[in-house]
Amino acid sequence: MTVTTAQRLSDPWEGCALWRIDLGVAPAPSDLASLDAQERARAARFVFEDDRRRYQAAHAAMRALLAQATGLGEPSALRFVHNPFGKPSLADAPDCHFSLSHSGDAALLAVDAGAPVGVDVEIDRAMDDIDAMAQAHFTAAERDALEHAAGAARAGAFLRTWTRKEACLKAIGTGLSVDPRQLETARAGAGDEAWLDDAIHGARPLHLRSGRLAPDLLYSVATTRPLRPAREARGPAEAFA
Repeated sequence: MTVTTAQRLSDPWEGCALWRIDLGVAPAPSDLASLDAQERARAARFVFEDDRRRYQAAHAAMRALLAQATGLGEPSALRFVHNPFGKPSLADAPDCHFSLSHSGDAALLAVDAGAPVGVDVEIDRAMDDIDAMAQAHFTAAERDALEHAAGAARAGAFLRTWTRKEACLKAIGTGLSVDPRQLETARAGAGDEAWLDDAIHGARPLHLRSGRLAPDLLYSVATTRPLRPAREARGPAEAFA
């Protein structure tokens, strides 16, 4: 199967592939046929057709890309299992780590054969609850950094921290079972590093890459392993086939 809705982006680090998926294109009937019963049931629960289409397009493309990455055969043959916190993995290729996120008509898929990975993407948009959200989810250092952003830049600063937290929590596979305030992404001098210090899940560093895919689209991708630069930098976006 050729994934015509996906573009291969620059590798965030050696061993990790990153794809942007266009969710504005309705999946073909043959793509929908690759979804399993659980995915079809979830798609059916969406109230709005646009949300249903985006979910189906994201999961059909994810299946096709993972099938090609692992050599497991047809996308419909992939079997997913989930950890106690809901993080999915491939039953027949547990060493193929991946993470999927979408916002509006854009989705990101990260695939790493070496270590767990997490990705998050958000549309940069006006927000009226930044202070309350930051108080509930950000550390003191993260809130302090947010205070230095003003005007229209404030939402972008908030969402950059938000994507970094989401990517890290997906990488460790716990989701919001960890209080996000136990995850520090604004440690002075740490650069693209975050630090988890949680009584249940332990203390560990995480490493990140963050940026913009477009003026209004922010993303972060995180891993539990030390980073090395990608061996060969790709162009900003290459068609994947």
